[in-house]
Amino acid sequence: MTAISTPALSRRQLLAGSGALVIAMAVPAHKALAAAGIATPMLTAYLEVRGDGSVKLWSPTTEMGQGIHTGHAMLIAEELGVPVEGIRIETAHPAPAFRRGGKAPMSSGGSWGMRGWHETLRRAGAAARMMLLAEAAESRSLPLAELDIADGKVMHRDRVIAPIGALAAGAAARPVPEEPVLRPLSARTLTGRIVRRHDIPAKVRGEPVYSMDLSLPGEVFACARLSPVFGAALEGFDEASARAVAGVLQVVPLPTGAAVVATSMWAAMKGAKALDIRFRPTENATLDSAAITAGMTEALGSATSAMAREDGDFDAALKEAASTVEADYEVPYLSHTPMEPWNCHVRFNADGTLEVWAPTQAQDRLMGAITAASGLPAEKVRIHTTLLGGGFGRRLRDNEGMRDAVLVALAVGKPVHFVWPREEEIGQGWYRPAQMARMKATLSSDGRLTGLWVRTAGPSMALDMAAPATPIPEGGLDGSSVQSLADTRYKPGAYRLDYVMKRYPVPTAPWRAVGSTQNGYFLECFLDEVAKAAGKCPYRLRRELLAHDARALNVLDTAAVQAGWGQPLPPGRARGIAYVESYGSLCAEVAEVSIADGRPLVHRMVVALDCGSIVSRDGAISQIEGGVIQGLSSAFGEAVEIAGGAAVNRNLDGYELLRMPDAPRWIEAHIIESGAPMGGVGEPPLPPAAPAVVNALHALTGKPIRRLPLLKDGQLA
Repeated sequence: MTAISTPALSRRQLLAGSGALVIAMAVPAHKALAAAGIATPMLTAYLEVRGDGSVKLWSPTTEMGQGIHTGHAMLIAEELGVPVEGIRIETAHPAPAFRRGGKAPMSSGGSWGMRGWHETLRRAGAAARMMLLAEAAESRSLPLAELDIADGKVMHRDRVIAPIGALAAGAAARPVPEEPVLRPLSARTLTGRIVRRHDIPAKVRGEPVYSMDLSLPGEVFACARLSPVFGAALEGFDEASARAVAGVLQVVPLPTGAAVVATSMWAAMKGAKALDIRFRPTENATLDSAAITAGMTEALGSATSAMAREDGDFDAALKEAASTVEADYEVPYLSHTPMEPWNCHVRFNADGTLEVWAPTQAQDRLMGAITAASGLPAEKVRIHTTLLGGGFGRRLRDNEGMRDAVLVALAVGKPVHFVWPREEEIGQGWYRPAQMARMKATLSSDGRLTGLWVRTAGPSMALDMAAPATPIPEGGLDGSSVQSLADTRYKPGAYRLDYVMKRYPVPTAPWRAVGSTQNGYFLECFLDEVAKAAGKCPYRLRRELLAHDARALNVLDTAAVQAGWGQPLPPGRARGIAYVESYGSLCAEVAEVSIADGRPLVHRMVVALDCGSIVSRDGAISQIEGGVIQGLSSAFGEAVEIAGGAAVNRNLDGYELLRMPDAPRWIEAHIIESGAPMGGVGEPPLPPAAPAVVNALHALTGKPIRRLPLLKDGQLA
């Protein structure tokens, strides 16, 4: 389990107690406080070198299968000079130094895991190296400039001076360098290379302990039974109906349902199903998918909107147009469906503290839910972040599940393993928002795109996530709803982008790549319609729109050339192309597709990604492959249907994730290291995947596809 640093300890007290060299990872907030003459005794983010030579890093980022801890270990190993496989990493307890810039809440999302922390971690490793070398130089009377660390040992030329563990105690008494000197690029032996993930062998053997696997002494088990209708509150329940199940101990009321507590998880789940429970009536019970679509369609025609971008004079372009192209596009609500449903462990200790073990992406947000439900101050709470059985943004918002777990633990007076069954994991919402877009393009007589107007309409994820706070006004501009549209590098003659908010009681939250997923589909598929109307190749049209930007053109060209764009294909196949910018990275993808037995068959996906630079090549390739798979899953069958104010498809038999037969036969990754500031890798490969496949299908059938998912009853809709 994750150890917790104690704010009351000074740096010197902590070092004296551990006999280790501990390096604080400096963040701007610490420098600002020091400059103001304010002492910062808390040691919260650090690299630890123990007397036995072992190295441990407390990471600010959650490991949820993306391999970020291996990437962090590579940075430390490279700068410090130790074997990468010997570094242990755990996710830290929330504290100031784990917040990007000292301000952003501690969380793992937005593809910040590497780009937000690589410099800080390198500096931590370099500082530790400099302190160890200074100790070796002074204690051994050797010239500092002739020393280095390799394979965990201090070296003087070719001679081993001492293992770093032998110098750790002395080095710990030295001041931490304000400006540690990083190793030159030429000396970096791991960056950009394929390094074996440290967690994979153990996972293959089934050894890692997820929250669902964890067991605390004396804990009981609690299974939630919540209102299927969004926003409905508990009215009452018949406890005897659950107690009829062997092993059930009690039923605890919750704000939107109840939790059945039992001596085993199976008994708790059976008791929750058997519970006779009633919920208060709500007007939300009349909502269905058709009404949501109708409301968003009406919003697209609204006379008022929130303007996101206005380049040039679109109205003039419309008046002068030789022809226009117009279309409405729509995407549904999507569930994150991580393999591991929400669950956590809560234990109130005899010393008045509270410990939580949870698979969270958002430690600070979780802390807020814990303190609100328990009444304890944050310094009395310890969060142990477990491995995640998938996150995809869902584990950024577990306030209600965490609150309920604390309430159950308070009610029963024992440690509790609290779980949502799959039906609640999918059915309780916090989906990627449903959204629509209306797009209009103006063309000149020679086929130039002289103007483009994109209007999006749908729920406000920002308001849903922040409730009851209001970071934007009702009817204002939700940046996620115009993500990747507001900062696109495309340059039509004129460009107008606006948004109309249309809220529903269905709660929404970030889904991997957030608004870029729907907006990439909207714009990229519409551009193929524009290309067709202009009599142009879709690839060539995009080149025209990016002609001013060499970096973007290189990404687009790399994908097209590597995919063999324009080269002959076997009969019945077609290619589609898409280009989307998100999270500081540029990504283009080409899909090679056919139709077999009424279903799309994706033969090949070629991906070109410019993320500036990379650390772990294997990690980047894995993220590209995973992004493509999840992007295609969102296009093929995923959709949450709403009826009676509730999700209709609440388990995996009704919520259609991509199956192996529908996965691409080949995914080809081309990583471009342009030297631009490091961008994200975990999310940018996802948005272009769906439109690339949809555009290939458009080329095959001659019909644009303006609504997802592609499949209905197993066939192309």
